[in-house]
Amino acid sequence: MILTESIFKKGNNKMSNKKSKNFSKDAPEIYNMDDIGYMSDDALYDRANRLENERSRMLNSGREPYLWEVEIAYLRREQTMRKTRTDIHQEYLQKFSANVKNNNSEASVEEPTATELN
Repeated sequence: MILTESIFKKGNNKMSNKKSKNFSKDAPEIYNMDDIGYMSDDALYDRANRLENERSRMLNSGREPYLWEVEIAYLRREQTMRKTRTDIHQEYLQKFSANVKNNNSEASVEEPTATELN
């Protein structure tokens, strides 16, 4: 997708030494889906929050936040998929653990002890 500067409103950007007040980005840093998949959970969370802050600044300056919203959506989707995968895995582990406990208790009832074998 090719973007032109015409989709952004030109604002009165004053330069300052503070990075938080100097906001003149035309587009967010874009990661491909493979890179997002390899990000740690913390990096993913930090990146999404940073984009949310940048998006807010875009709105406050009267500029179009669409590109930030798209990036945020990709990051939130990855977070949702990871949470779902973790929840499903935890459920599986609980069922597996319960099944192992049931099999062990049944096995101990059916197996004779050493004194019974003599």
